[in-house]
Amino acid sequence: MEYEIIDEKFLSETEVKEKYLDFVDKGSEIGKKLLDHVQKNIKIDNFDSVFEEISALNLNIRDDYTRMIIDVSPTSADQLRAIISPLKLNVKEEDLKAILTVLKKHL
Repeated sequence: MEYEIIDEKFLSETEVKEKYLDFVDKGSEIGKKLLDHVQKNIKIDNFDSVFEEISALNLNIRDDYTRMIIDVSPTSADQLRAIISPLKLNVKEEDLKAILTVLKKHL
């Protein structure tokens, strides 16, 4: 599978969100819930701090997907799985919970 690296430096927030949403399965129930969640436009105040904390978990999630996770701020393990599923990583339930804990701490 070929991946496109999303370079946020050259994209507005709307363009970045639209690119992220290309990855979401819009036909699935979880995908629809995730899209609704994104539309609420949740913001993380200290992006760099959250990025470092998630990266420190050493889960081998690519940087562009880590940015996507932070921007979308999923609230459930299913939503998080929907975001990282194209990476085909075997992420344990406790690792998903660790990511969600970091996100909740900064919301």
